[in-house]
Amino acid sequence: MSNYKYTAKFDFEVKACDEVGGFNISSANINNLKSLIPTEVDLDKNIDLMGVAFNAAVVNEFNKNGDGISTKTAIDSVQQFIHKPTNIEHDKKKVVGHIVNAGFSDYSDSTIIVNVDENEKNPFNIALGAVVYKTVDKEFFNTLKRSTDPKNKLHNTISASWEVGFSEYKIAVGSKNLKDAEIISDPNKIQEMKGMLRSFGGKGVTEEGKPVYRLIVGEVYPLGIGFTMKPAANVKGVISEETIELQNKKEETKALFENKEKTEALDLEKMAAKISQNLKNTVNNNNIMDIENLLTELKSDLQEKKFSQEAIAGMTSTFADAIKTRDEEYKASLEAAENEKAEIAKANEDLKASVESIKEELKSAQERIQEFETSKAAEEAVAVFNSRMEEIDSIYDLEESDSSFIAEKIKGLESSEEAFASFKDELSIFWASKNKEAKAKIEEEVQARVNEEVEKRLSGTEKAVASEESEETDVEEALANAEQTTTEIPNNNEAQASATTLKEKFAAAFSRENILK
Repeated sequence: MSNYKYTAKFDFEVKACDEVGGFNISSANINNLKSLIPTEVDLDKNIDLMGVAFNAAVVNEFNKNGDGISTKTAIDSVQQFIHKPTNIEHDKKKVVGHIVNAGFSDYSDSTIIVNVDENEKNPFNIALGAVVYKTVDKEFFNTLKRSTDPKNKLHNTISASWEVGFSEYKIAVGSKNLKDAEIISDPNKIQEMKGMLRSFGGKGVTEEGKPVYRLIVGEVYPLGIGFTMKPAANVKGVISEETIELQNKKEETKALFENKEKTEALDLEKMAAKISQNLKNTVNNNNIMDIENLLTELKSDLQEKKFSQEAIAGMTSTFADAIKTRDEEYKASLEAAENEKAEIAKANEDLKASVESIKEELKSAQERIQEFETSKAAEEAVAVFNSRMEEIDSIYDLEESDSSFIAEKIKGLESSEEAFASFKDELSIFWASKNKEAKAKIEEEVQARVNEEVEKRLSGTEKAVASEESEETDVEEALANAEQTTTEIPNNNEAQASATTLKEKFAAAFSRENILK
C-alpha cells in the first residue's frame, strides 16, 4: 500500500442467502446476481459459510463521500476484488470472509452485464459475490443473519462499504453524473481546488456553489469490503431468501381468499338458479289439461265403448267434479309456491340488507378501534422513544450525527424491552470506544499519570535543594572563621514566603499533552 497515497470508500446494498442454489435475495431482481456464486463453492457441504452478493459501487456516478470512478477504471480493477477480505467497519484485524467473484450489473435491475463497453457513460454497478465465515466471529455472524431476516427487529441494519487505494485523481465539477460534469486535469488547478473536496475536509462545493467531486484515475487497488451499521449511502441493508418466501406466502394467501370469494358467489348463483328451476318444474309437472278438452276426450272414449247417454252424463259429471277439485288443489299449491318464492326472495333481500348493515357497523367499529389503537400506540411509542434515547445518551458520548443515527434505529425497533436490549448489545460491539464510563476511566488513568510525573519531578527537585542547603552549611562555617564585614544583606524572606510552592509550579508546568507525548 506504500504506492497508494489515498483511499476511498463506496457504500452499497448487501443481499444474502443461505442456500447453495444461488442468490434468492431481493423481491424484484432476486435471481439476477445468481451467477456471482462460483460453482466450486458448495455452500451445502461448507456449512460454515454463508453466501452474499451485492452491488459494491456505482460506476460513472459520484457517491455521497464525493468519490467516483469511470468505466475504464472499473474494467481495469474489477477482477482485483477477488480473494480480497471482508471485515467489520474496515477494521483489518476483524476479517469475517472474502470475495469470490466480481463483475458488473445493470443500474436499474441488477441484471448481470457480460460485456461492458469502455466508452459507456451511463451509470452501472460493480457487482461482487463473497462468502462470510460463520465460526470466526459468531456474534457478528448472528447479527448479519438477523439483518437478513425481514421478521427481525435488526432487519436491514448492516450494509457494505468498499475501500480502494489509489494515487491519482482528477476533479469533476457541476454534476453528480460523470458524463455531465466538467473534468479538471491541470495539476495546478487540482491543487488549487483540492481543499474544496469532502475527502480533504471541504464542503464539496465551489465558491459559486457548484458541486465538486474527486474522480479516481490511474492504477486502482481494491482493499476489500467492510460491513457497517452506519454507511454513508442510502442503502437497504441485507435481504435474504426469506423475503421471497414471505412474499410468496402473502400472494398465495391473497389468491386463496380471492378464489374463495369467487367460489362462494358462484355457488350462491347456482343455488338461486336451482331453486328457481325446481319451482318451475313443480308447476309444470302438476299442470292439468284444460277441463273442457279433457271432458271432450272422455265423452268420446265413453261413446266408443257404447255407454248410454245417461251413464256418460253421470260419469262425465263425476269426472268433472274430480277434475275441478284437483284443479283447485293445483291452483292452491301453485299460489302457495308463488307465495313461498316471494317470501324466499324477500328473506334473501332482507338478509342481504342485514349483512350490509352489519358490514358497515363492523367497518365503522374497526375504524374507531384502529384510530384509538393508533393514537395510543403513537403516545406509547413517543414515550418509549424518549426513554430509550435518554438511556443511550447516558451510556455513550454521542455526536449530532450519532444521535440522528440512533434516533432512526430506535424508531424502527419493536416496543418490547427484549428488542431494545438486543439493540444495546449490538451498539456495545460497534461503539465501545464511545462509552462514557470507559472514556472516564481513561481520563482517570491519564490524570494519575500526570500526578505521578509531578511527584517524580518534585522529588528530584527536593533532593537538589537538600544538597544546596548542605553546601550552604559548609560555607557558613567558613564564614564564621573569617572577618565579618558591614555589608548588609537584603531581607527577602517575605517575598520567598509568598512564592508558589515547587509542587504547584510543577503541576502547572505539566499537562495531559506533555505526559502523553
